[in-house]
Amino acid sequence: MATSWAEFLQGLGSPAVDKLVYMITSIGSEFFYGIALAFTYWVWDKRKGYRLGMVFLSSMFVNSWLKFVFSTPRPTPYGKLRVIYPETGGGFSFPSGHAQGTTTFWGWLSHEVRKKGFYVMTGIIIVMVAASRIYLNVHWPIDVVGGFVIALLWIGLWKLVFRGYDETKWPVELRLVFATLVPLLMYWMHPRGDSGMLAGLLVGLPLGRYLDERYLMWTEKASTRVQCAKGVLGTAGFAVLRYGLKAVFNVIHPESGILDIVRYALVALWVSYGAPFVFVKLGWQARNGTCDS
Repeated sequence: MATSWAEFLQGLGSPAVDKLVYMITSIGSEFFYGIALAFTYWVWDKRKGYRLGMVFLSSMFVNSWLKFVFSTPRPTPYGKLRVIYPETGGGFSFPSGHAQGTTTFWGWLSHEVRKKGFYVMTGIIIVMVAASRIYLNVHWPIDVVGGFVIALLWIGLWKLVFRGYDETKWPVELRLVFATLVPLLMYWMHPRGDSGMLAGLLVGLPLGRYLDERYLMWTEKASTRVQCAKGVLGTAGFAVLRYGLKAVFNVIHPESGILDIVRYALVALWVSYGAPFVFVKLGWQARNGTCDS
């Protein structure tokens, strides 16, 4: 029964459909979410972007931990049933990171946007990405269902947290300790899979937000031309830090979890403070909320 869904979906496929499904499943990739989270912060609403980032990244940390708890093997080829684009599904299988990440990201974004049309679009994206994982035969159906349910529970938990939570009212020392020690403790408890990357991002994002509140207080509002320029420059810096530091750190110590934490903490600091700092210095974002464009 577990493989019958994949057999049915692949029976409807073709080489062109395989490529289309690969494009759909890429919506749930690490690179897509990295850029999407950055753009929500730079262009749309930095406060909502920060919340989206914290909810999504913590959800993916839970996903990484659960994968090792259950240690479920992934599907393998069977008869005419293929594993298509296996590089999109490394490691253990349950729960599906694509299903959980897509549901968390778009589900929380829908909670922030609160528009009927956006709810419909969100549902379509979640279903398409979930189905793509089964079509490619890189996940069992239960993996996808599990990822979806865990994401909904995680969204509900964060709704309760944010209902009475405002970290800006905390003492500075407590905020800094919470922002650094909690992700590092999470990494110490689970130093495998994507934990180094996620811990680094969870360190850098709140630290950058604090630096913004303390020294910058920039606004994300701007003209369309400036928003495009911000996206280009911000993405360039994102890529240099993410891939450039990877090349440098691989020379020092390949596959080091600690260096992954440092690299991704710097990436998150770029998104939440470095890029906005450059935007302000270039006159693209004025401190008083007006844009020199």
